Amino acid sequence: MTKDDGNLSGEQRLKARRRRFYRYLAIAFVVSMVVGMLSGGLAAFYEDGAVPLWIPLVVCVAVALAFAWFTYDYFRRGDELDRMDNLWAHLIGFYGGLIVFGVWYFLAELDLAAKPSAVATVAIMAGLTFVAYGLRKLGLR
Repeated sequence: MTKDDGNLSGEQRLKARRRRFYRYLAIAFVVSMVVGMLSGGLAAFYEDGAVPLWIPLVVCVAVALAFAWFTYDYFRRGDELDRMDNLWAHLIGFYGGLIVFGVWYFLAELDLAAKPSAVATVAIMAGLTFVAYGLRKLGLR
């Protein structure tokens, strides 16, 4: 029913929980970087004809399923405040990305800029989300 933490104070339990959470994030970050590099290498092998098409497709499905599981597991581990910070950061990143895309697209229609790129738009959204999340965690609300 209740977890026995060996007579730790509430503050000590909170610090231990936070330490486990940050260790989980660090491991997930490193694994994500490795998976990204390996999938890029696998795509290059396919382009060179070294591997058949089904291999990158199977890896793509496996990575998408792993990403979905990690997202579920991450939100299961976080507390209500972290979830609220995530929601705000994602909302700011989404709206910021929409605004940047809209302005970029308008400028492209006027031939003042290149057509918007999906990768650049997603990178802008992710960057804004990370900045907003970091500012929330620093207490700038």
